[in-house]
Amino acid sequence: MNHSTIALHPASCTSCMLCVRECPDWCITIDAHSEADPDAPTYSNSRRESTKNVLDSFTIDFGQCMWCGICIDVCPFDALFWSDAEMPAGQSRPQLIYGLAELAASLPSARRDDGSPAPQLNEPPSGRRKK
Repeated sequence: MNHSTIALHPASCTSCMLCVRECPDWCITIDAHSEADPDAPTYSNSRRESTKNVLDSFTIDFGQCMWCGICIDVCPFDALFWSDAEMPAGQSRPQLIYGLAELAASLPSARRDDGSPAPQLNEPPSGRRKK
């Protein structure tokens, strides 16, 4: 399988920042905020409410990326994966910075490394964790 581009399933991203920290080129940027988690169990002795991170923006600068795949390897929730969607050739540097919309746009035709179809944008997180 040719590794054409890196794709993101936004619903699976927990904004844990592991991909940002482990990227040797520092070409990934994530903006997120915390908000109260209504699905968290409530405990009578809790001192503060449970929170979760919410992804605001996710950007990969493909002009700087060396396509090593470390971000994909370290993602614990399979939010990043190799996609067989074609990356346009001959772009200038500003056009190689892909944000959340561009990364998610490659999902309809994307497949994972193991050949299984990639999750669609409107699908909830699968909870699939890497082994």
